[in-house]
Amino acid sequence: MQRGFGVIVFAVFLAGATLALPVGAGAGPADDRLQIYELMDRYGVVHDFGTPEEYAALFTADAEISVGSGPAVVKGHDALVGMAARDHQRFGGGVTADGKSALIMRHVISNRLVELLGKDAARGSCYVTTLIKTPDNGLAVLSIGRYQDEYLRQGGQWRISRRRILLDIGDQKLAKQFGF
Repeated sequence: MQRGFGVIVFAVFLAGATLALPVGAGAGPADDRLQIYELMDRYGVVHDFGTPEEYAALFTADAEISVGSGPAVVKGHDALVGMAARDHQRFGGGVTADGKSALIMRHVISNRLVELLGKDAARGSCYVTTLIKTPDNGLAVLSIGRYQDEYLRQGGQWRISRRRILLDIGDQKLAKQFGF
């Protein structure tokens, strides 16, 4: 009977100690990878449905985005907010007569890979397919490519610190039409 009580006391202590750990404390490589996978997926959803501030919050304050091997085309919090705001202006609002969205942009993220480089650094890649729908064009593939990312953990949260966009296929006519 006394042994059973000791096991219960130990279990309660262990549960309390586990609950008292700060976020990210004691997290192993699998937990870190899962958090980064969720960041990759959240990027697509937030880009398409979130606010510009929510979008910028996915990145470090000094993050940069480049296309191919070119220089950064976006750098820092304010530039990220501005980019997201422009995309929302291009594809937000507007409904057709039957009440459906007239303009749609969707980022489909897949084939995610992550390599942990240390306690607070990682790099990874994923495929991205960007779909758009307009009343004039219907559904179209704007681009297919990959994101090559560097990640940093800041304040217990993983953030994108550098993103390189590698385009495999892009519809130049649509891109020009929508100011990309």
